[in-house]
Amino acid sequence: MGCCHVKNQCLVIRLPKEIDHYQAEKVRRECEQSFMKFIIRDIIFDFSDTSFMDSSGIGLVLGRVRKIHPINGKVYLFGGNELIQKMWEMAGILNLVTVLDSIEKVKEVYE
Repeated sequence: MGCCHVKNQCLVIRLPKEIDHYQAEKVRRECEQSFMKFIIRDIIFDFSDTSFMDSSGIGLVLGRVRKIHPINGKVYLFGGNELIQKMWEMAGILNLVTVLDSIEKVKEVYE
């Protein structure tokens, strides 16, 4: 799938157009491979291309939050249309992550 890449200990996850259970599982597996290969401090979820997400997407984010918080890492969310942002809010994950509102802010995290 190739949705994950690591730069300066930051795992960047470019999410697909639709995130359902099947897609979330593929992304999760690729994330786990990245965690085995690299030292990862922070995670950026890039929702720029995503137009649909069900609860599996929330589970994907929460799972990575649980993995990264014990090592004092941070999780960032970028992009996402109004519906996806509303899901973040309704799921209560906005107090666990930082939302980045520009590509410049994204670059600041991993550079």
